[in-house]
Formats: sequence, C-alpha cells, structure tokens
Amino acid sequence: MGKPSLDEFRKWLQSEIREIESLEVGPNVDKRLLQLEMALQEAMAFNAAWNIRTEASITPVIQEKAVRLLSPSPEINNDSGPKGICGSCEAEIEDDLPFCPVCGDNR
Repeated sequence: MGKPSLDEFRKWLQSEIREIESLEVGPNVDKRLLQLEMALQEAMAFNAAWNIRTEASITPVIQEKAVRLLSPSPEINNDSGPKGICGSCEAEIEDDLPFCPVCGDNR
C-alpha cells in the first residue's frame, strides 16, 4: 500500500465529519467538527490552487530554506540519543526521524 493521496485524505475527513455529526452535541464535539471542516476546506483550497498553478505552467511548490529564528529557543535538556544535522536549516535531527522537525525537509 502506497502513501495516501489528497483525495483519500479528503474522503477520510468527510467520513470523520459524518461520524462526529452522529455524536451528542457538546463543546468537544463542536470543536472537533470545526477542526475537521477547516481541514477539509484547506485540502480543497490546496487542490484548487495546485490545479490553477499547474494549468498556468507555474511550479506549484518551491522548496525554500527555513527561516532562522531571531532569538534562540529556550534550552531543553533532551539527550535522547544520536542526532544528525538537517541539510536545509542545519537543525539537529534525531536519527530515528525521517524528516526535520524544524523545517519539514525529508532526509
């Protein structure tokens, strides 16, 4: 089984919305429903923008280097194991992660 597609993600969101709509109304249900509906709208907007750019022969995604923070984040003592360095933003990456947690670049 390969990676899920955007269409499969939208279908999953729609099924989650149907499922949550069958639950009793409450603050947590309302919050989750709002999150799912917003995610579905973003997925649809992304798909439309991608198609417009593709039809106009514009590269839909240009990978940019991560923007560095102006001030360093607070030090956290987290000696959980060996680390690597991201090729895009030079952040430390745990060896068991397939991507950079700072910029999202794949290894």
